[in-house]
Order: sequence, then structure tokens, then C-alpha cells
Amino acid sequence: MLVGASVAYSARVQIRSLQRPVFYNRYFTALLMLEVLIFLPVGIYFNGFYPDWSWMYLLDTRALPPGVTAMAMAIYPVTATMGYLVGYFSSKSNSDWVSVMFMGFLLLGLMGLLAVGTEKLGNVGTFDQYHNNVNLQRWTDTSLLPSIIAVLLGIPVAWGYLLLRFWREGHVHATAGMK
Repeated sequence: MLVGASVAYSARVQIRSLQRPVFYNRYFTALLMLEVLIFLPVGIYFNGFYPDWSWMYLLDTRALPPGVTAMAMAIYPVTATMGYLVGYFSSKSNSDWVSVMFMGFLLLGLMGLLAVGTEKLGNVGTFDQYHNNVNLQRWTDTSLLPSIIAVLLGIPVAWGYLLLRFWREGHVHATAGMK
């Protein structure tokens, strides 16, 4: 949701002047491309190679039907779209504060989730290993480390580029409108 809302917020100047329906613009298309080309493969990778870790040891992935993981992956672009809709309609109504507050609450929730889940995310193993506290490995001692480094570098770069591009385009758009 944070990704979708931030994309709409960075393109808010352009969105205000759009005459096309909400899902027929390049800002929404760029968001979907970011989700499908970056976030979805990352989710598939982590669920494929580190399934119990990906679910934060809340569910025993061996007992899950395969469709549950597929549905969880499909949720990524859906939630990004929901965040985008909040940002889009906030921009259309000239209520940027709604987007800012929404993104602020999402950031607080994410920080809370990471604070609560730090111990869970710090260890790699199976559901049984985690709940019995046996044979767990620190994530920094596993093949998960290079994956996390790549994700922590790749996602912010791709996301940041998109936000910066739309923000600059809006700045040019606003400057041209003043002349």
C-alpha cells in the first residue's frame, strides 16, 4: 500500500489534470510494472526458498495448500493498487494531507511489524525448528544474506527512481503551468 500511495503522491500534480479514468494512465501502469517486475519476483523467490521465514513462522507452510502462496503473491499488486487509489483520489480532491497521513500510518505500521518481528526475521529455519528453538541459523550466516542485500539495494533504487521521475515531471508541469 505504501508503494502505491507514494507513486500516486509523487505524481499528484499530473494526476490533478488527468482526464482519463483512474486505471488508464501511465502512473498506474508504472506502479503495476514495478510490482510485477520487482516485488512479485522477490516474493516468489523468498516464498520458494525460505517459505517459513517468509510467513514469519506464523504458518506451517508444509500444511498450506499451494494456492494459498499463489494468492498471497497476487495480493502484492492488489494492495499496491489500493494504496494508489488512496493517493489518486486524495490528489484529485486536492487533499495531499490524506496521502501524507496514510503513508505515515503505513510507515508506523511497518516499523511496528519489523520491531515485533525482528527476532523472527533474524533466524532462518523451518516452522518446527523455530517453534522448538532448535537448529536455527542467523540469517547473516545463510544464503539469505546476499538476497537481502540485493533486495535492500534493488527495491529502493527502482522505487526511488520512479518517485523521483514523477516528482520532477510534476515540478516541470507546475512550472510550465505558471508561465
